[in-house]
Amino acid sequence: MDSTRPVHPQRRLGRLARQRFVEGLCAGLPALDKVLLDFLTALMGQTATQREMQQRRDSWQRYQDHHRTWAEGVARAWRAGLQAQVSTSGASVPSPTGGFELLSDEVVENRILASRLALTMAEHLADGFDPVRQRTQQVEGQELGAHDILRAETLCLLLVEQWVDAGLPRTDLQAAMDPLRRELGALLLRQYRDTDRFYEDQGVVLSDDLRARVRRAPGESCSGASALS
Repeated sequence: MDSTRPVHPQRRLGRLARQRFVEGLCAGLPALDKVLLDFLTALMGQTATQREMQQRRDSWQRYQDHHRTWAEGVARAWRAGLQAQVSTSGASVPSPTGGFELLSDEVVENRILASRLALTMAEHLADGFDPVRQRTQQVEGQELGAHDILRAETLCLLLVEQWVDAGLPRTDLQAAMDPLRRELGALLLRQYRDTDRFYEDQGVVLSDDLRARVRRAPGESCSGASALS
């Protein structure tokens, strides 16, 4: 007996929606990269103490040296997120002994920073994320996983991890948090709205009953950023 089963057409639709979503985000990475570089360049021209100005020059130089590696790494990581919805770095996982694996300080710091970034964008993204979440649940018959690539906190965690992997310190990312939040938030919102239009074009229409059933639980952010904390 053939153990392989055909993928339901609706599930294929959810997969295609994610692919379009991620490719749209990757296409926006050059603009995000430029915003960060322009910000760090402008920051060097602002009056500050000698020590602060040296730190800003160092941050600018580090970004000049590593920004391409970072941007390319983010694109690869986001695309890889389409293949696996669970990230071992995104949460504690059961150990063979029945307990939980201890997370390294590096993983914890990445999670904290990614969670903060996602939370600062949560309210801004709610109107874009919620319809996508609901339509995806309709076509797949289940809620989004905690580490689904459609969730902002999943994308933010991968972005932060690639920043560190590229040889850039988290302190530099924290210094550029405001322009990163604005540009990334605008990019995500555009892609959420584009994904929602794609679902509409494919005839995925939500009923009032389904909207009520998938209303997010009290205390959960629009993108589920609590999954990182």
